[in-house]
Amino acid sequence: MKLESYQSSEDKRHWKIVRTDHFTDVEGEIITADETTGECAVQVGNESKTLSFGPGGIRIVRRGR
Repeated sequence: MKLESYQSSEDKRHWKIVRTDHFTDVEGEIITADETTGECAVQVGNESKTLSFGPGGIRIVRRGR
């Protein structure tokens, strides 16, 4: 799965990024994310961060209701 920057913030709020090595959530609002490459960009407060966890290093999962 892949989330792109052109998709609305509202659509991306339904998803979260989970690291596959620790099975912990990646903090922040998703800007972009790609499960294949393991790369993502997130907004944490006033700072945007680009993170890379390696191929298959993240999963994009639907947030609980």
